[in-house]
Amino acid sequence: MSQQANKSNEELQGLVKELQAKLDESQAKVRTLVWNDAFGCYTRVGFEKEIWPEIAERARYIIYFDIDGLHAINAAHGSYDPADAMIKLGFSVLRWTDYVASQLKSGDEFFVCMVEGDQQAEIGGQREKLDPQALVTRLRNSLKLAGLMSATFAIAVISADLMTNLKPAIDQVYAAKNSRPGGAGRRSST
Repeated sequence: MSQQANKSNEELQGLVKELQAKLDESQAKVRTLVWNDAFGCYTRVGFEKEIWPEIAERARYIIYFDIDGLHAINAAHGSYDPADAMIKLGFSVLRWTDYVASQLKSGDEFFVCMVEGDQQAEIGGQREKLDPQALVTRLRNSLKLAGLMSATFAIAVISADLMTNLKPAIDQVYAAKNSRPGGAGRRSST
């Protein structure tokens, strides 16, 4: 092979490596838009794109919640790792037919979509009833056991597309937070 061909081959290989690195970086950025590694769950965008189309017809309830006190935990420990571990532990009470996702812009807001499944868990030989209030109680207790202070919850019955169902629950959470002494709420979903 001539020196010219050798040089062209090396330049092409270099270009391929550079393009592969850029592709890998882009894929990593896209992954963070759909999956939250810290909490082990989908983001809202990932949930809407990857999960919702498959479960929309079987989805029955959305439970939206905002975990209180995460910023203080992060500040006290100087990192997000302890709070992230507490959240993962808190989510351990979810059933396999419950899908959890985090809000894209916030690390303390989540929602769980309760889905009726063909192979729904059986307890004592009977099919488990979908009970969003029981799940809220389990989540609240589990988050407390995991070391998290508290959370504000809202339940919405699914009747339309995801965001139409999620919006009233978000508004309900922030109305409750704003009504507390000190007005801990921040915003409305709009």
